[in-house]
Amino acid sequence: MLQCLRQTVLRSNTLKNFIYKNEKLNRNIVDIYRFICTEKKQQCNFNLINSKSNNSINNNSSSGSNLSYSGLKSYYSTHVNSEDKKVTILDLKKKYQEGKPLTMVTAYDYCSGKEVDRAGIDMILVGDSLGMVMLGEKSTTSVTMDQVIHHSKAVIKGNKRAFVVGDMPFGSFEASPRDAVQNAIRLVKETQVDAIKLEGGKKHQDKIKAIVEAGIPVMGHIGLTPQSVSSFGGFKLQGKTAEEANKILEDALALQEAGCFAIVIEMVPHAVATSLTRMLKIPTIGIGAGNGTSGQVLVYHDMLGMYSDFLPKFVKQYANISKHIQEALSNFKQEVTSRSFPDSLHSFSMKENELNEYLTPLDNQKKIEKQQLLYENSEILKNTSKKSTVSTSIQEPNTTQSVSKPLDDNNTKLNNNIIENVKKQMNSKVLEDKKKKPKVVVIGAGAMGSFFSAKLAQNNLADLWMVSGWKEHVDHINKKGLILHNIGGETQEIRSIKATLDSLDVIKDGSYPDLALVLVKSNSTKQAALTAAKMISGNPNAVVLTLQNGIGNRESLESCIQEKGYKNVVWQGVTSNGAQVVSPGHVKHTGHGLTYLASPNLKLGVNSEMLQPKSKEEHQALEALSEILNQAGILTQLSYDVDSLVWGKVVVNAAINPLSAVLGVPNGYLVQNEYSKQMMKKIIVEGMDVCKAKGIRLPYGEDSEEGFKYVAQIAERTKANYSSMLQDVIRGQQTEIDSINGVIVEEGEKLDIPVQYNKMIMEMVLSCHKKNDHISLATCNK
Repeated sequence: MLQCLRQTVLRSNTLKNFIYKNEKLNRNIVDIYRFICTEKKQQCNFNLINSKSNNSINNNSSSGSNLSYSGLKSYYSTHVNSEDKKVTILDLKKKYQEGKPLTMVTAYDYCSGKEVDRAGIDMILVGDSLGMVMLGEKSTTSVTMDQVIHHSKAVIKGNKRAFVVGDMPFGSFEASPRDAVQNAIRLVKETQVDAIKLEGGKKHQDKIKAIVEAGIPVMGHIGLTPQSVSSFGGFKLQGKTAEEANKILEDALALQEAGCFAIVIEMVPHAVATSLTRMLKIPTIGIGAGNGTSGQVLVYHDMLGMYSDFLPKFVKQYANISKHIQEALSNFKQEVTSRSFPDSLHSFSMKENELNEYLTPLDNQKKIEKQQLLYENSEILKNTSKKSTVSTSIQEPNTTQSVSKPLDDNNTKLNNNIIENVKKQMNSKVLEDKKKKPKVVVIGAGAMGSFFSAKLAQNNLADLWMVSGWKEHVDHINKKGLILHNIGGETQEIRSIKATLDSLDVIKDGSYPDLALVLVKSNSTKQAALTAAKMISGNPNAVVLTLQNGIGNRESLESCIQEKGYKNVVWQGVTSNGAQVVSPGHVKHTGHGLTYLASPNLKLGVNSEMLQPKSKEEHQALEALSEILNQAGILTQLSYDVDSLVWGKVVVNAAINPLSAVLGVPNGYLVQNEYSKQMMKKIIVEGMDVCKAKGIRLPYGEDSEEGFKYVAQIAERTKANYSSMLQDVIRGQQTEIDSINGVIVEEGEKLDIPVQYNKMIMEMVLSCHKKNDHISLATCNK
């Protein structure tokens, strides 16, 4: 069998065709081939074709070589696409001779190596700068050979085509040519880098020459050499005098004579670097050396905004990844502390009969809420087949891998047919989605009304209308769009919102909204209810949702709608997002939060599979709205206890809003000042005592310390936000104090529960209802 395989490998093209069509066997065949070549002690020539990238790989191997699959990959034939093949010194030389600039970026691990390679960068440098950007050192001199090898191995694993250069660390080559060669061989042998880089000029000419004679390509490095930074007196410009410039020229010529295939020139004047480049016959790679070199190199962490200790003058930041990392981590912290992550999409379930068997004994002992856990398990089961939710700004189709390259004309036609069919299906899906896009009217264009409108409209998730009596705001939205200022600092101009002063404009085309979202102050609920009733009058399936603060708003809306003879359902929701209208047409998102939706018809612990048809339909509609809000970037979950939902928010608002209004401070100040913290705790205790007496289970339990932690977290997340109550006080408008602290006072007095702190803060806010001409948000910032 071995003899037959040997004959096949050495004399026939049949195996090549077989490998071409059976990619998974490539690695095993290469291993067998290596064994054959080693056994026969002869040179073999073999073209290995990778069916995925259509690469032909040509390798000449002697019996004494350490041949491996990754080694084979580094060679290629002339039949390989230029953008896919492994970059070699010949490719770099060719680009240099054609006058095409060379690109090089540092990388230090698998992920950065992979990203640099995918970007099509010519060369990757595993630099000793890893000491500073990866290990937190103050300079590069402490980096060891072991560390360079460790990071180089990781980069090589992530790289497919770029030419990889490993940096020789300080102390690895200075002593003697023998040491330099031994360490260079170790670096190449253990990591499989394509070349090494070595800092220093003509004083190291003998070491460079010895390494080159050992068969290892060398990239030189002159100008500012970071390993010698202490001798320069810091990271300072080199070559700024004629004497210094001539010395750098001597170094460059010496390195060229020693056999370097390229030279890095760091932090020298543009004119000096350009003149050197023109005098040399090898490429120069500039870093802080102007635009006249043969190519450019930058440090990965510098150019992407990931290293904040300092930024050299010569670095251009092409991104600020650190900001996005911080935002993502903050979102993670917020979602964990608010228990919105993990949700059902990111959790595991078990079979219902097994779970029921496990829970029944515990339920009999009154140790758990069996029905609630059964319901949560069913929600996870339902979502196990769904794709995990990923921000649409993060997701992108990998088109280079989704359609493999055709093998022949028949396959080409087949692939084209498939692609056309997919396009037709996608276009059909887009048209279908457009037809299904809900019509939403937002009643109220204050901070939260504007924020929710902006989020729903920015991704074209709804045909969105806003109804408001604020003429300047409406005019700006219609003429220039609604400007959303995100927490990260980015602004978005949203022009798809239709704003109006007259609610009849919404329905004059004969189409009625599917959802009326009420976001007005509690004292405007009755007027909003009349508007909502008018909006849904022609759509019996339309839903009204209130996200207002306070108690009794949902009931007022429902009562008004029923009095008009309509049977549309009214849902309750709460949100802990923070927002502020900074000027007409401009809304600022000031704090991340979670939004909950609930219906009085869907009770705690009721499994969706056990609901009656009408209730089941409502449950599905509620889920659909939740999904739309999540797609809009508003983190949303369903709740099955309306009282818990509403009263939980009332206690939060009671502790934050009136205190911020009386003190004239943003939310975050309340948890930073010891006196305001104590007052918050007293207000929370009273509110929680009222809820306990009414039999209402709050989302944060019965422990007042846990209640304070929950409220403090919201205040911290919205620390830059000025509460709506403070804004009302500043504008001299009526506040919502009666439907927040006032409700706690009213219910507490009915139940004979002490509520003196809520009553005191309520009276202080009421005393501020007269317009405060001497207060503004500007003065609050001082």
